[in-house]
Amino acid sequence: MCDFDRSELTTSGIIDLATALASDGDMRMPLPPSFPYFTEVDVVADPFEMVYFYACRPLWLCARGVQFVHNEEVCPDRPPLQIWIQLVEELQQWYRERPREFQPMVELELDDQLAGPERSFPVVLFANGAGLFGNQLYHTAMLILLHNRPRTARITDFHSGAMSSLWHAQRICSIALHNDRRECWDPCLLASFLLAARRMTHESQQDEVVRGLDRICTVTGWNASDCLQSLRAEWCLLDQIC
Repeated sequence: MCDFDRSELTTSGIIDLATALASDGDMRMPLPPSFPYFTEVDVVADPFEMVYFYACRPLWLCARGVQFVHNEEVCPDRPPLQIWIQLVEELQQWYRERPREFQPMVELELDDQLAGPERSFPVVLFANGAGLFGNQLYHTAMLILLHNRPRTARITDFHSGAMSSLWHAQRICSIALHNDRRECWDPCLLASFLLAARRMTHESQQDEVVRGLDRICTVTGWNASDCLQSLRAEWCLLDQIC
């Protein structure tokens, strides 16, 4: 495994990404040029390394996605299309290769009768905080990249469902709305949730987001009144556009 400064993806990295997501701005701290390579031997020999890799790689890729959107000079010797495709491919590879611990224990689509007619979002539940964190940031990275897709990018080259920004936004909301554990919340996940919530156009979805945000504030003790006010303003703007 290559040398890698983990401090760059700990608390400061999470806060920096949260700030960037919340403000629609660029990353401030420098990103490591690559993420460490793990072999099957590494994963089997040390389960902690496996958890770190699959939880933090989406964090790094999400930060790279933010950097791609806001910084055209991030890699001046490569065209934006090539960078975009590489980021999407790396994210899809992560999603395909997730171990069982990072796969949902329950996943029900909106058209699944078991989900119930009152549901505004699919049901996506994880058994542990690392799986929740990694998957929510995977969907966030994909949402950012799809909303900033180069014109010449062919989404038909990828799995169709994974190339729907609505599909990713709904899953971010579902994961966040089912996160009822205080220790599983951090500013990055809250900013990710708000980013996806802005794109919810149906009143039932918006109502569920508001109830969920109230519950999150109760669980964490955070004051999100300004976030809720900003959300409602953006939803009103969406109504006017529609």
